[in-house]
Amino acid sequence: MKLAVIIGLTLALSSHAAINRDDNLARARSDVMQLGARLSTLEKEIGSKNNLYISSVEQIRQFEGDVKLYRDKLIEIHKEVREAQSANRKIFQSYLIESENEGTEAWQKKVHLELLKQAQLKLKNKEAELISFENKVTEFDSKLSILKANEEELSMVIEELEGRKKVAMELYMAKVKDKKIVENKVQEKKLRKKIVQVKKAFSQAPVIEKKPDRFFKRPVEDFTTYTASAKGVTFKYNSIQPVKAVGGGKVVFAGDLASYGQVVLIDHGSDLRTVLLGRMDIKVKKNDTVNDGDVLAYTQKDSKDDQNLYFEVRKKNTAQNTILWLESNGVSKI
Repeated sequence: MKLAVIIGLTLALSSHAAINRDDNLARARSDVMQLGARLSTLEKEIGSKNNLYISSVEQIRQFEGDVKLYRDKLIEIHKEVREAQSANRKIFQSYLIESENEGTEAWQKKVHLELLKQAQLKLKNKEAELISFENKVTEFDSKLSILKANEEELSMVIEELEGRKKVAMELYMAKVKDKKIVENKVQEKKLRKKIVQVKKAFSQAPVIEKKPDRFFKRPVEDFTTYTASAKGVTFKYNSIQPVKAVGGGKVVFAGDLASYGQVVLIDHGSDLRTVLLGRMDIKVKKNDTVNDGDVLAYTQKDSKDDQNLYFEVRKKNTAQNTILWLESNGVSKI
């Protein structure tokens, strides 16, 4: 059976296959989304509280500056009041002396009395100014105390939110890890299913066992074991490594081929082709010319279990007994 026919049948089957969503994976993804939304909400709330905190700190700084100015002014007024009180006492004593002196003229007594009234008025005004500034300082102290209390409360709220964020982040990371584990299991299950489908599709084609036209090297170096079927050879590996061209030729396909997985198909001429199938990060594209040993892709690995790379030789689109086409040292590692 030709590869094109097999691919067509596989695509047709996959297009009518029902999607089977894994409940555990759906639940894990939902948990991650919910925790992510919760983290986002906490971030916004913390940002809002931080802005309020910064505004509060700025207000406190301004009020502290204003309070200092009023306190400095209050000290100055206290001094002026004391000076006015002293001057008032002196004028009052002078007035008493002049009043008791019989030789003092009436106009002189009147002048001293006027000076005494002016001194008392000045003292009264300074005392009123002192009381006004004391009230303002008290008012500013009260506002400053309220601002500092709000600042302390905001600081406690932010600390509490940061604590909730830390717990939520730990839960989020744990859920992300759980989701990754479930995704890996689902992906591994899908990959195993794809490999089974590919091998089943390939097994339906006739296998011709005859003397090979040529010999190929193995596509990977670091493999743990291999399994040879009547057609292809499956290399098992447990590391990320290059997948190399087993001979010069032209890339006729490179990509994800429905249920096959990642496939690289090389035409070596003379109706001879090689097929590579597995989890790969492909580095070539269709119509690229490659030489023997060129890197076609890199293997992928996301679990402790061994991964599979399937290799097959086809002549005139007919699967060959690939193990016979490998060089004598092609699988000598085993």
